[in-house]
Amino acid sequence: MNFKKLGFALAGMLMYGAASHANAALVDLELSLVIDVSGSVSTAEYTLQMDGYANAFRDTSVQQNIAASTNGIAVNVVFFASSYYSTALDAFTILTSAAQANAYADLLDNFSRPGGGGTAIYAGINRAVDLLLNNGLDATVGTVIDVSGDGTSNSSSTAASRDAAVAQGFTINGLPIGSTSLATFYNDYVIGGPGAFVQPASSFTDFETAVINKISAETSVVTPPSTASAPGALSLLLVSGAFMFLRLRKRK
Repeated sequence: MNFKKLGFALAGMLMYGAASHANAALVDLELSLVIDVSGSVSTAEYTLQMDGYANAFRDTSVQQNIAASTNGIAVNVVFFASSYYSTALDAFTILTSAAQANAYADLLDNFSRPGGGGTAIYAGINRAVDLLLNNGLDATVGTVIDVSGDGTSNSSSTAASRDAAVAQGFTINGLPIGSTSLATFYNDYVIGGPGAFVQPASSFTDFETAVINKISAETSVVTPPSTASAPGALSLLLVSGAFMFLRLRKRK
């Protein structure tokens, strides 16, 4: 084996990884809101959902969390029914102030329903993962997929999507709307990852309180990252190690 070539290849890959990380825009938290618009959600219930999300971003505790963040919070919305819908809300918006949070709330409040159909929670999760992996952002604290809905979907497909998201280092939290059996389904097949939790709402009328509590908890984690744990520092350490390996190999 040519250890010299191997060492240079390793160093090159590490430097490429460090450069890729440097090119990503840093935010504290990436938050993807995955919202059920299936046929079981009436027009009035859709309005209650969107009003709830809008008022969550108008909530004082959420706005204080956003303002206290170092790099801001990136948020987007994925709508799903039988499949996902592609809308203008797919794009991530970075919020750093109460004024920006209020503007995003107004956008959610007035957003037209994109469609309806069956319920495929996994389609929403898969779409959220794809958008998170290709948004040009890097979260210093965490990445959260926030699923809300009033129905179940195929358990094996849902669990597989959950597991794939968790394997990417993402956390999925759930907001089931309705019975305790739906909350059990979310616990068993939807949520996963570090700190994952279910925040149930007994009905769409109670949705606003639940979603405010949920997003307040999710955004409360944004604290300045430790310099010692920064990925860039780790990359530099590994690159240094690679070159040290080459020097020792040359001496031998």
